[in-house]
Amino acid sequence: FRIPIPSAAVVFSAFSDMLIALGFMSITGIELSRYTIAAVLMLIGYSVDTDILLTARVIKEKGENVNEKVRTAMKTGLTMTFTTLAALSALYIFSTSDVLDDIAIVLIFGLIGDLMMTWLFNAGVLKWYALRRQKGGE
Repeated sequence: FRIPIPSAAVVFSAFSDMLIALGFMSITGIELSRYTIAAVLMLIGYSVDTDILLTARVIKEKGENVNEKVRTAMKTGLTMTFTTLAALSALYIFSTSDVLDDIAIVLIFGLIGDLMMTWLFNAGVLKWYALRRQKGGE
């Protein structure tokens, strides 16, 4: 991950996910506390994980065409995200703790933002970069 364009896309995506979560908290009146800060930090880790999954598949793997690499990364990444969203939804619905509710809802909306940033923005940037590299324009 020493290549500037993919690295910048990962950082931008993680930063955007954090801003989406903080914006959601502001709109809904959820206070910034040590618990919600922990949720935002978890979100950053999750975002970087999905972005690195995508970047590693698109940039590092040899062989398949770029669209196929993005598609296989997307299958894995979406499975991870929807599994996490299901678990967080159950936590939010069945929890009797306000703290757990705040953590769950911040993560839910942050992960929805991560879906957009990773699979629309970051995938597009990486696809553009990989195609440019294939043509010899690195």
